[in-house]
Amino acid sequence: MKFLFFFMGIPLMIMSFFETVDVLPYATEVGLVVDGNRIELSEEQQQNLEMQVEQLFENSRTMPAFAVTTQEMFEEELKDGTFVSLKFNGLFEVNGLPFDELMFRVDKEYHAFNLVRGLNGVFEGRCIYIDLDEKDMSEISDFISSINLQAVEGEEADALKETEPNLENETQNEQV
Repeated sequence: MKFLFFFMGIPLMIMSFFETVDVLPYATEVGLVVDGNRIELSEEQQQNLEMQVEQLFENSRTMPAFAVTTQEMFEEELKDGTFVSLKFNGLFEVNGLPFDELMFRVDKEYHAFNLVRGLNGVFEGRCIYIDLDEKDMSEISDFISSINLQAVEGEEADALKETEPNLENETQNEQV
């Protein structure tokens, strides 16, 4: 019996105390949600965001979390702020907390944060607390700000292009 415990019990105990950083390589999609809206990222932006997330979690510690959320609370929270989403193709577990998606708020001054766990599209239950040690979120926050600026500049340029032909048509109509 002791033999079975050693080969089955010990690995299960070790697996249940993974650091969150250990599951990051298994994320199949890294996304961005700003004020409740998913932001369309280019492949390059998505890869850069993934690198920023990996750097953020370097030397972090997964700690017991006291935070608990409900789907309604989380949906309300999403309406205001910037969040990173990590989607997984399968079910993963950190410290006995299962998930197939993780989301966290990005705030430049945060030195620690809660990972909200999603399971089949529902975000509720205990969170996973991440202590960033001596770091803060300033680097990932600055990177995300640069993505948002690029998106705004692109939208303004498209809006200008749409109005320019109309102005030309109006000028031609006036001349006739």
